[in-house]
Amino acid sequence: MRIPRFHLAGLAAFVVASVLVAGLIMVSGCPRHAVEPEFRAVPAGIPVIRVLIARVGSGEGVGIATTGSYTIFAAGRIVADSMDPLPEGRLSHRSGGWSLHAAGYIGDKLTVSTRGRSCVRVGANSYRGKVVFSIDQAGRIVAVNHVDMETYLAGVLARELYQSWHIRTYKAQAIAARTYAMYEMGAFGKTHRYDLRADQSSQVYGGVSAETDKARRAVEETRGMVLAAGPEGREKIFRAYYSACCGGVTNSVYVITGPPVTSGPLAGGQTCRDCASCTRYRWAPVTVSKEVVYRALSRRYQQVVDLNGLKTIKIVEVADCAGGGADFKPRPVWIDVVGLNGRKVRIRAEDLRMSLLADGYPRAKRLYSMNCRVRDVGGSIVFDRGRGFGHGVGLCQWGAQAKAQKGWPVEKILSAYYPGAKLFKAY
Repeated sequence: MRIPRFHLAGLAAFVVASVLVAGLIMVSGCPRHAVEPEFRAVPAGIPVIRVLIARVGSGEGVGIATTGSYTIFAAGRIVADSMDPLPEGRLSHRSGGWSLHAAGYIGDKLTVSTRGRSCVRVGANSYRGKVVFSIDQAGRIVAVNHVDMETYLAGVLARELYQSWHIRTYKAQAIAARTYAMYEMGAFGKTHRYDLRADQSSQVYGGVSAETDKARRAVEETRGMVLAAGPEGREKIFRAYYSACCGGVTNSVYVITGPPVTSGPLAGGQTCRDCASCTRYRWAPVTVSKEVVYRALSRRYQQVVDLNGLKTIKIVEVADCAGGGADFKPRPVWIDVVGLNGRKVRIRAEDLRMSLLADGYPRAKRLYSMNCRVRDVGGSIVFDRGRGFGHGVGLCQWGAQAKAQKGWPVEKILSAYYPGAKLFKAY
C-alpha cells in the first residue's frame, strides 16, 4: 500500500523547529570558547529523542567512560576534548560542581558527546549520541541519552521482542514504538528534561548492546512510519500502547489512563486468541499479605501512609474489557484501599501491581497483569483467574507474532490492534 506523507496538524512545524541549529564544532584552535550545540534533530530530519537512562544519588555517582573520541561540555562550553577513549571513572556532583578523574567542572549540567562510532558508557550499557547529566530537585544525578529516533528504536526492539521472532513482528513493533515515542516527545517531553524512560514505564531501551541485525533491519525498512487516527485530513498520532500478552482480548486504555474510552484505536475489545501460546496467557493465583500491599503503596502514595496499615481492599469499579463470552470477566479498574482507621484511598488497579513490582516483592513478579479477580481473604489479598502479561492495551506482542507466522502483512497486524489507525510517513 502507498504510505502518505505525514500532514498531521502541528507535527510538520515540530519537525521544522527541531532541525539542527548548530553544526559540528571544530575543536582546533580555541576549543574552550566553543559553545555546546543544542539540537533536537539530526541533519536528515530524524528527530532526536531524550531518554532517561539513569538516576542516582549525587554523592553515590555514576560510572562513565567512552569507547572512542569524546568531548565534555560544562556550563555550555568545552572543558575536555580527546581523540582517545575516556577511561572509566565515577562522575559525582557536590557543592555546585562535577568531579571526574580528580578534575572539577563548574555548572549544573555536564554533557559527554561522542563522534563517529564512539559511544558513551553509563553503568553497564553503552549509548550512541550524547549523554547529558544534570541534577534533579531531589539532588540526584539524572543521565539522559540524546540520540536520533531510528538509532533509539534499534536499541528498543530486541529488548521488547524475542530474537527468533518474525521480521514482520519486528516491523509492527517498530511502528508502534516509534508512534509511542513521537507522542511522548510532543506531550511529556515538552515540560520535562527527558521524553521517556528506558524501562517498562515507557519502552525498554538497552542502547548499543541491545541492537541486533533484525532490529536494525526492521527500523530501516519502516523508517519514519507512524500510526495516526482521526477524521480524514485531521489524523493525529496517539500514545500507541502495547504489552506482551493481552490474554485473549485487548483492554481499553481506560485501565491505565482514564477517562472511559469507547471509540478509537485504543478502545479495546479486540479478540486475540493468537497469544494463547504465551505461558502467561493464563496464570496461577498469587497471594500477597496486606502488610506487603500497604508497604508498597505507602512508598508510592503519601496519602496511603495516613491509613495506619491496611484493613481491606474493595473493588469499586470494573470495566468490561471483553465482550467475548463467559471466559472473559470484567477486570478491576479502580480499587479502594481502606486503612485500619477507616480512611480510604482510591487508586487505579494497575498502580497496585506496579507498586508491588517497584517494591521488589518476589511474588509480585508472578502477578503478570490486573486482568484477574481480586479477593480480600482476611490478612491477604488473592489475585486469581489471571490472564495475560502487562496492561493488555493496544498491540499484543505474542498475538502479533502468531499473526506474522500466519503470513499477515504488517499493516493488517497493526489494524487488528489499533482499529481505525492509518500509516503515515512522519519524516
